Formats: sequence, C-alpha cells, structure tokens
Amino acid sequence: MTSARARFLIILAMAVGLALTGCSGGGDSQTTAGGDGGGEAAIGGEDNSGGGGGDEGIGNQLPFGPAALEREVITTAEITVRSSDVSRDAERASQLVTTAGGQISGDVRGGVAERQTADLVLRVPPADVDDVLAGLADLGEELSRSVRSEDVTTVVADVDSRVASLQASLDRLRGLIADASDITDLVTLERELAGRETELESLQAQQRALNDQVALATVTLHLLAEQAEEPGDEPAGFLSGLAGGWDAFVTVGVTLLTLLGAALPFLATAAVLAGVALFIRRRRTAAAISSAAQPAD
Repeated sequence: MTSARARFLIILAMAVGLALTGCSGGGDSQTTAGGDGGGEAAIGGEDNSGGGGGDEGIGNQLPFGPAALEREVITTAEITVRSSDVSRDAERASQLVTTAGGQISGDVRGGVAERQTADLVLRVPPADVDDVLAGLADLGEELSRSVRSEDVTTVVADVDSRVASLQASLDRLRGLIADASDITDLVTLERELAGRETELESLQAQQRALNDQVALATVTLHLLAEQAEEPGDEPAGFLSGLAGGWDAFVTVGVTLLTLLGAALPFLATAAVLAGVALFIRRRRTAAAISSAAQPAD
C-alpha cells in the first residue's frame, strides 16, 4: 500500500510539472498570436500605401526570429610568432592582454637560448580579439594565425531551460516532502530529490563553463626563439626515432644518477656496518678455531 502511495506521489509530481509546462507554453503561444496579428495589421497598412516592407514585419514577429535569442558565440584563436627574445615578448603579451581587460590562464616555457619557447593561453573579450592578434603579431615574425567561431546559442538556451525546469521540479519535490507523513513515501521522495539535485549541479557546472567561454575568447600564443621548431614541424622517420630514443636514454640516465646520488649516503653507511659485522665475525671464527686447536689438559 505504501509503495503504491509513493508511486502515486511521484506520478502526481510529474503531472504537475507537465501541467505547469503546458501553461507556460500556452501563454507563449497567445503572446505570439498577438504579435502575428499586429504583423498582419502592419502588412495591410504597407499594402495600402504601396510599400514593400511587409515581409520584414512578418520576420520580426516570428517566435524563433533573429531577435528571439541573443547570439552566443565561442571564439578561439591561435597565433605563432618567431621572437628574438622569448622572455621579453612573453611579458609584453601579458601586458597587452591585461590592457585589453583579459587575463593569462596558461604559461608554459621551455628550451634555452636560441631554442627557447613559450606557450601562453590568453583570455580576452571577444570584441578585442582582432586588436590583440595584431599586437601579438607585432612582437616578431608572424608564422601562422587561425581564428574560429562556434555558435552555441541553442546549446546555451537548452542548458538554461533544463536548469530552470530542474529547479522548478526540485521546488515541487520539496513541497511534497514537507507534506509527506508516511516514512516510505518520505524516503522515496528524498531519493528522487537527491538524484535531481546531482543532475542540477552537473547542468549548472556546464552552464558556468559555457558562459565563461562565451564571455572571454581564448587566444593561444606560441613564441619561438630563432632556432626553435614550430609546433608540428618535428622531423619524422629514422632521425626522429633516433632523436626520441636518445632523449629517452638521457632522461633515464639522469634519473638513475639522481636516484644513485640520493641513495649513496645510505649505501655508504650500510657498507661500513657490513664491514664491521664481517670483521667481528672473522675475529670470533678465528678465536673459535684457535680454542679448538689447543690440546685439552
């Protein structure tokens, strides 16, 4: 009986959610219909005056027209620059981004002297991407550049809608839990509540990530010294394998020498203790032999 009652409460919650969604959709439909009526009136007026702007009136009144959703775009860019002084130009790039109102989210540097490199991940306002790229290109010799834009308007709208729906569903479940008097019903509802809260947290994390990527464009800067190789320009074939094997050999050798240096004090102490123990053992053995060799009285 109690399990049937729990199922009834869950079905009731889902029915209430569907009813609220239907009411919301109905309100939207009425508003749209009113807008269409206004559009038709405007069309009639344009026809009477002989104008040709009626199609624009219809387009502006469509529920999914260009004005219905604000465009959400993720912009990413990548630029490679040959630099005469990698450290200096990396600092200049940081200052350029700070002036544009952005921030540095990644800074990886390697190599030495004429093979030095720096990979910087810059976050800048989307409207300033072109200016920032132009400033980065002036740091040295521009080798390559790419800019990509991804329209995520429908993705953002879908996530926002699902977050709002889950929040409303959680509010209804909390109301049912507050009114529940049977322990079985209460446990069932709380389990459902916990599952939906987890789903909401995941959606909210996705929502924050999307908003962050839309709010700030990501620009990746590769700074290369005079003799540093461009990303993806590493030689292939036998020479590449030989170079990779040598690097691995050197890495392993350095690691082993480091471990040996760390263990050397312990090994020296152990060797001294082993020598002392061996000396004592030999003395005892010699004494035992000498005692055994003496004739008994």
